[in-house]
Amino acid sequence: MPEHPFENRAGALSWSEARLWPQFQAHGRADPDAVALVDCDDRPWTRGELAAMAAALTVELHSHGVGRGDRVLVAGHKSVGTLAAALAVSALEGVFCPYSPKLGPAELAALEGALGHAAKVVCVQADHWEIAPRPAEGRSQDPRDALAVLIGFTSGSTGVPKGVMHGAGALNYATRACAAIADLAPDDALLGVVPLDSAPGFTFTAHFALSQGRRLVFVDPWDPVRAMARAERFGCGWAIAVPTHLFTMVEAARQGLWTAPLPLKAVAVGGSAMTPELIADADTLLGIKALRMFGMSECMGHCSTWPGHPLDRRQGFDGQPFPGTEEEAFDAALATLPRGERGQAGVRGPSLFLGYAEGMGAGQERMTPDGYYLTGDEIVRDDEGFVRVVGRIKDQIIRGGFNIDPAEIEAALLKHPAIAEAAVVAVPETKLGEQACAVCRLRPGFPALDLPALLDHMAAHGISRKKWPEHLVLVDAMAVTPTGKLDKKAMAARATDEVQRRRLAAACP
Repeated sequence: MPEHPFENRAGALSWSEARLWPQFQAHGRADPDAVALVDCDDRPWTRGELAAMAAALTVELHSHGVGRGDRVLVAGHKSVGTLAAALAVSALEGVFCPYSPKLGPAELAALEGALGHAAKVVCVQADHWEIAPRPAEGRSQDPRDALAVLIGFTSGSTGVPKGVMHGAGALNYATRACAAIADLAPDDALLGVVPLDSAPGFTFTAHFALSQGRRLVFVDPWDPVRAMARAERFGCGWAIAVPTHLFTMVEAARQGLWTAPLPLKAVAVGGSAMTPELIADADTLLGIKALRMFGMSECMGHCSTWPGHPLDRRQGFDGQPFPGTEEEAFDAALATLPRGERGQAGVRGPSLFLGYAEGMGAGQERMTPDGYYLTGDEIVRDDEGFVRVVGRIKDQIIRGGFNIDPAEIEAALLKHPAIAEAAVVAVPETKLGEQACAVCRLRPGFPALDLPALLDHMAAHGISRKKWPEHLVLVDAMAVTPTGKLDKKAMAARATDEVQRRRLAAACP
């Protein structure tokens, strides 16, 4: 198989600055009949078929004036058409900009008004796209577009999402690091669990598979038994997931719905805290190594545990930085803290973004003078360099001037045998400003849980009384974002409505 030159190296890890299309094209020329994708309907698509679809779309986009450095907005459906669109944009040396098909009309209008894209593409069936070109005068003039290959979107505080710009090297670095961590063989396929409509979602599924010549096996909608069956059937060695995915897989095994061995060498899990019990259960019930991975849209996959790490390390830490990545804890004055002290995480390395797009967060990058991106997470690093994420600065609940870290309380809640998922959010309170509310989903078969019983549990686990939640809201399903992470904004809104309803009911018996 033709190899691309590797211009970069960190230890044993090497990666190139090549865009997606030439990498995929080399694999396709070497073996055009190899399967590139198994779609959600079990239809296999070969490299040759996918390349032909991409070539046809390339011609069509070019006819609309799309070229080098142009941004192309693409609906991020889990389909062969979306992969072909990504390849076509890459072939034109444009910037692939996937968005969630679940966006409402107002959200999509805000995105389209800010992006400055050359065209919008929606795949309506396997080999047919709706293309909406835009006038040349409305297109982005950001000089970084010549370097960017991907813009991912994150929620913004003004209604306009931030546009996270990445170069080709960042995507190649992050995915080659993950392949090395899991010790993947060339024929190990990837299980496509997460959506394609975020920078990490696209990178760790589509880019990972297409750039390395691996089969990608889509799963949509999520069903843990079907996902594991597909992993077994198609020889999937790796997947990236959120804790909910891993939890439902473990529960399926616990209930006897899945008993076969899995070929998965590792499942990288990020997005929120996982219990040590969940990681141990993945070992014993599924026979897979669940790897806590620390990353975000701005610095995708930069820290992970490894399959060979002892169980207690994989349970208690979010890993060690990838080769070539530096990660430190910083104090409020942006001074590096000694090992063992808690501070804000700062990251610099090959997977760091180019910056936020013009009109979509440009200038809001939080950087130290020496180039570390400040993530907003609080971490502690031990003497061996392991990283533990211990909180999120903006999630802090300030009750009467006392700061409460939700992550600490959530970790204690998840030790209760009845609680499957938990989120601690702020609700407004006149006197104190904010109070803490525990939003919880119970495991099937457990009796209802009330607040006094919950507080007894907190006391038994040594949590200071000042940190106990004042409210408990039980839900049948936790709110999640399009990428599957817990949606704390939505749960805070729901908790606020419920607490206000209870207060009114108590005031007007």
